[in-house]
Amino acid sequence: MDNKELLFKGLKYSIGAIPLMFLGPVLIHNAFMNKHTWIHYIVLGVGIFICLTSVTLMFKGIKIIMKSLFDGNEN
Repeated sequence: MDNKELLFKGLKYSIGAIPLMFLGPVLIHNAFMNKHTWIHYIVLGVGIFICLTSVTLMFKGIKIIMKSLFDGNEN
């Protein structure tokens, strides 16, 4: 794969993680505000899962970007 293609692949992962960075904490905050209902446990679990997914996607994207920038052709 070309370095430019790897760079865009890494940027795609990182850009995909940005909305999840905002959605996860919003859901967690919503779960803590609605403690009077039983469904807040489900919302809290989904919020935590989205936050973990966001961190994973961002880490994977940064890893791919670093690979495209610093791993030159092995010729």
